[in-house]
Amino acid sequence: MAEVKPNLDSIVAHLPGVREAVADELEHRADRVRAVVEAHRHSGALAAHTRVRTNRTDSTVTLEDPAVFAINYGHMAPNGRWVPGIHAIEAGL
Repeated sequence: MAEVKPNLDSIVAHLPGVREAVADELEHRADRVRAVVEAHRHSGALAAHTRVRTNRTDSTVTLEDPAVFAINYGHMAPNGRWVPGIHAIEAGL
């Protein structure tokens, strides 16, 4: 009978080809996020702080801005009007 090693996921995740594929996929996803951010930018601050961070086994796309939640999902303007979000995070999914 076949036996599966309990740490097989860790072994596979650390293979150089897998790490490169994960990093490449995240770069493509980050490009989609950047495209949405660039199309809706007001000050450029959010676009300037969009990064791909890669560690040993994983990568993440980060949007660093104090108002990122309101920018992405929408918010109420001071005049009471609803401002729709840009949904950049969803573009990267």
